[in-house]
Amino acid sequence: VDLVSRASRLAAMSSPSSFDGALVACCRASYYISLLGLKIPSALCLRASLAPQVLALLVFVWCPLLAYTHVSLLPMVRGFSQESAVQLWHLLTAVWVTIPVLVVGSVILSVVQAAGPFKMFSVVLGCVLAFHFLVVPSIATTMTGSILLQALFVVFEDLPIVGWIWCLYHVVRLQLHIKKAQAARETPFTAPKGPGDRSLIIGNAPTVVEGAPLGSVIDGFNHVVRFNGYSISKPEYTGTKVGFHFCNGRNFPTNKSVQAVCPLFYASLTHAAYLFMPHMEEARDIYANLTSSKVDAWFVEEEKILALRKKIGCRFWQIPTSGMVAIDAFLANREQVSLHGFNFFQGKKIHYFEESPTQLITSWLERFVTHDPSFEKVWVEGLARQGRVAFLAKQAEAEETASEEVLSAKQEEEVRRRTPGLMQTLLKDGLPSQFGL
Repeated sequence: VDLVSRASRLAAMSSPSSFDGALVACCRASYYISLLGLKIPSALCLRASLAPQVLALLVFVWCPLLAYTHVSLLPMVRGFSQESAVQLWHLLTAVWVTIPVLVVGSVILSVVQAAGPFKMFSVVLGCVLAFHFLVVPSIATTMTGSILLQALFVVFEDLPIVGWIWCLYHVVRLQLHIKKAQAARETPFTAPKGPGDRSLIIGNAPTVVEGAPLGSVIDGFNHVVRFNGYSISKPEYTGTKVGFHFCNGRNFPTNKSVQAVCPLFYASLTHAAYLFMPHMEEARDIYANLTSSKVDAWFVEEEKILALRKKIGCRFWQIPTSGMVAIDAFLANREQVSLHGFNFFQGKKIHYFEESPTQLITSWLERFVTHDPSFEKVWVEGLARQGRVAFLAKQAEAEETASEEVLSAKQEEEVRRRTPGLMQTLLKDGLPSQFGL
């Protein structure tokens, strides 16, 4: 009896952690499948304000369709001809597995050029091809194949939809809260209080830690804007000052003096849901933090993001980066802002700090799909010609040159002051002896 009671207590203690682990695994799987499939890219084309309608569509239309597929459509595959069944299997496997493997593998290998990842990618790709050409023909019309198809459909279709419903539920709740909370608030991007009130927006490009160290110059600005997972581990280059933190809603600043800003929540339905992805298991905590009175987060309005898309010329599936949103927000009430750490994704490395594999994949997908750096570069260059923005490195170089010119002029003036003129010398020392009488 004692052994049984101990075993039951042990099971009771271990079961919650096992459940939590399974829940986290399902949440991660749902996120990655949506990311590498068609669901997250498709939602880029929809406005975030359509979240209530999309949530209703998924619950009342899509879920019944999935149930009908399980009950009626998938069992029909066993009755197909061998050729038709194999073709359907190849199509579904390509959409669910093959294409995502190729996308992820190409992104990782383009950055991490080493033998280990290449071998791993080759093994995975070999297994996928073996499944296509060896396994699929042998199970396409069998009971085993029918059961496996049902299981794969649960993983690659049902699970992501459940994740989307869970995230959109919290998105709709958060949008209702934002609409009520921000109605009576003033924008944090205020006008300058005087000619010395300067703002600096620091991107995360590798140029932050290249060239001359500008940390002390950065800390001399009144307002310093930073983004997402920024780092100040090299203060001689990055500085340490932070006034505004543009973030995705999960990595909020702990310092109350830093203004948290969610720049892309209203950029698209994908970005609204991404606030709760991939950590769907923390959705309730994220919502609680965002709606807490302790968090003074500001959400950039959808209308302003849509207007900025037109200014930049984004394609219908693309949105501005957080950096462009910050520039546009500050220029609404200021004549000029300074920029640093913007290279518009030119070069192999995207950020000046190290990233996790998850963030690395997301960053590269954003570089080639979500944003268009070339359009943003043209827009910023136009602002620079108008004098609305100025790059910090060029400003520092110009100020250093001007300081050197002023110092040189002072030195010349000092030399002239100390060196007497010809008439002064004549009057002081008298005429030379050869002119004497």
